[in-house]
Amino acid sequence: MEYHNTLAIAVLIPLVSFTILALFGHRIGKPFAGYVATAAIGLSCVLATQVLVGWVSADDEVRRQLIDNAYESRVTWADFGVDAIQVHVKLDSLTVLMFFMVTFVSFWIHFFSLGYMEGHSDEVDGTSKYHRFFAYLSLFCFSMLGLVVSSSLLFLFIFWELVGLCSYLLIGFYFDKKFASNAAMKAFIVNRVGDVGFLLGVMLVFLHLGTFDLDQAAARFATQFHNGTGLFASDFTLFGYGLATLMGIGLFCGAMGKSAQFPLHVWLPDAMAGPTPVSALIHAATMVAAGVSLVARIFRLLTPEAQMFIAVIGCITLTITALIAIVQTDIKKVLAYSTLSQLGYMIFGMGVGAWVAALFHLMTHAFFKALLFLGSGQVIEGCHHEQDIRKMGGLRRKMPVTCWTFFIGVLAIAGFGIPTLHFGLGGYFSKDEILAVAYERAFNWPPTIEGESDAGHAASNAPSPSTESADATMAASQVRLISHPETPVARGAILADATGASTTEHEEHAGPTGTEQKLRIAAAMPVLPAWMYWLPIIIAYVTPFYMMRCWWLTFCGKPRDEHVYEHAHENWKMWLPLVVLAGGTIFCSFFVFRNLIHDAAGVLADATAVVAIDGEAASIAEAGDGAMMTLSHGPGRSPHDALTWQVGFAWVIGMFIAWLIYKDGLALAERIKRACGPVPRWLEQKLYFDHIYDNVFVVGTVSIVAPIANAIDKFIVDGAANATAFVTRVSAFFTGRQLDMPVRKGDIGLVDWIVNAIAKLTMLLGSWIRRPQSGRIRTYIALTAGTAAVALLCVLFSDVIVAVCEQIKAGFNQLLAGDSVVAAQSATRLGD
Repeated sequence: MEYHNTLAIAVLIPLVSFTILALFGHRIGKPFAGYVATAAIGLSCVLATQVLVGWVSADDEVRRQLIDNAYESRVTWADFGVDAIQVHVKLDSLTVLMFFMVTFVSFWIHFFSLGYMEGHSDEVDGTSKYHRFFAYLSLFCFSMLGLVVSSSLLFLFIFWELVGLCSYLLIGFYFDKKFASNAAMKAFIVNRVGDVGFLLGVMLVFLHLGTFDLDQAAARFATQFHNGTGLFASDFTLFGYGLATLMGIGLFCGAMGKSAQFPLHVWLPDAMAGPTPVSALIHAATMVAAGVSLVARIFRLLTPEAQMFIAVIGCITLTITALIAIVQTDIKKVLAYSTLSQLGYMIFGMGVGAWVAALFHLMTHAFFKALLFLGSGQVIEGCHHEQDIRKMGGLRRKMPVTCWTFFIGVLAIAGFGIPTLHFGLGGYFSKDEILAVAYERAFNWPPTIEGESDAGHAASNAPSPSTESADATMAASQVRLISHPETPVARGAILADATGASTTEHEEHAGPTGTEQKLRIAAAMPVLPAWMYWLPIIIAYVTPFYMMRCWWLTFCGKPRDEHVYEHAHENWKMWLPLVVLAGGTIFCSFFVFRNLIHDAAGVLADATAVVAIDGEAASIAEAGDGAMMTLSHGPGRSPHDALTWQVGFAWVIGMFIAWLIYKDGLALAERIKRACGPVPRWLEQKLYFDHIYDNVFVVGTVSIVAPIANAIDKFIVDGAANATAFVTRVSAFFTGRQLDMPVRKGDIGLVDWIVNAIAKLTMLLGSWIRRPQSGRIRTYIALTAGTAAVALLCVLFSDVIVAVCEQIKAGFNQLLAGDSVVAAQSATRLGD
């Protein structure tokens, strides 16, 4: 079976599960409804694993054939006259990897849910909604898998909205509780704000590129960029951004909503109102991953300004949310803000061009964040739904498996690793690569073309662009620089001619960092401000601090609430997924994942207006077949050398400080909090973002719009209603009393009058007809004889009767003629 067919079937299986549970779930009951949903996503995971294994073992030629087969199997869904909207599975390495990750993590979340929902947590208003919970999970998985395989922006948007709907349903699962329904509404509304921008971006793509297909859109975008036409010929600007940049920012707005980026980050912490498995699904495998995946897909449609906008948003998000996480006391809120910060790293990575690193961090994050959330779920359920880490402590003795698997997740997100040994977990490799690319953009930018001694060596290993392609790229670079002359290209911009000669102030820069084509594109891209590098560096120390704080207060030290401690316990259905995901966290750090992402970068990161940078490639030949650039490797210029002493042991320092503060409980932390003045209060209030939004958009809207709405309601809506009522009343009076039935004296009651007249006439005719019906035979004989006599006389004297009739007719005509003459004479006399 072709892989695209296998993936299509795997997408539909959760939909079948949802249909079954929606229609018959109340009859299937508990726990079999959970088994149906778990078996469905498990089957999808088996198919995804089959595709992954086959894809990894296939060579490049086989993969190209599979991709071609998938494209040729497309089906036309609709034709708008401009472009046919076609449906097919977007088959590439990124799809295969994302599909496996979503199904694998989702399966273990389903498995965990079987144990989590064994208690009363499936009850809503005293009634079990067990089947509804698993039905929603199945629909969520179907929506995310459909999004992963979509090749069309239109279908991607459709599944995008389905994902948003599912999040609303699951966050508000306990809809009988006000905080849950409010959280669901908040998530839904905030995401709609981002989706408005996304929809505008999709509309700009279709309007100016004439297609919804991502590959075709990227090709047409490149053509317009090279020729200075279409999007790049428009004079329209908004806030200084051209139309091409606005299109990229619009598409990114969707990711701002789904991946909860500043300023739309406020919904994700409140989403903890749903059951913990829902939190794990949202934070690890589905919703927040969708935003980063979208940015990866639209990377080829970005301009340098749009990419810088993305980098700024990511940098702000990762900073403020990590700081807020420091003071959180709800175990799920700590993890929620850590997710926001890590998503900020991913978006920041996309913004600086670390395409491979950002997606690699997405994959590693999916495993260790699912591990952490499910671990918190085991803690919450085992401690009778207690979520305050200040009331915990010492739980490692009651929950040893949860404790140490949770600790593996803490190490992974903290960036545990040993520099120079290439040994570590998850975040150590992925975040380090993002920071390395950021260093390159901040301190080694723009890249330069060196002499033939170095350039020739590197270029010989990379596919050389044709002369036509090089000329087109040079023209494109000139178009960018001319259309945006204000864009600074600091520290030795390339002043290259067609042969590639260059002048630079950094002669010690070791070797080229990309093909000539990519270097020319990079020349038009701005330098990353230093503060956008140092903030992620600082947060690299903050992350291990608040994660170690969370783990230590939960599992170590002395119990701070004996009631919580005494009732703590583990459930094998809940700790088994933790063990598997802990193993997955270790596995994905070293095998398969980054290689497949790197393979996908050969096409998906080969942008026209911006460049992607491979933070691990040693030469251009390794950088996505020339689709990406590499880091600098010269003495004093190597980003990884700088990061070794800047953040190589950040995890040790951050975790050690957390241990020092909390090793004896909360007393020292309280003294530090009092010494810090208002800062902890600001962080506890989440920097007052919710207050600002409530007062500006909720209270402000109500106070301004309410009087206007009240006036409209009173004078327009009520006026129209009252006028309609008056007209109806008058119409009813007329139709009821004059046309239908008289009520008072003087009413016509036309309908009744007609009915009564017909009745009277009928009765009169009946009486006339009834009179001859006397029942006497002689009367009937007399009538018959009289009728026969009259008929006989008419026959015998028919000629006479006809003649008489003719004379009457002639006389009548003569009378009429005489009246006409008299009238004419009278008219003549009147005229005289």
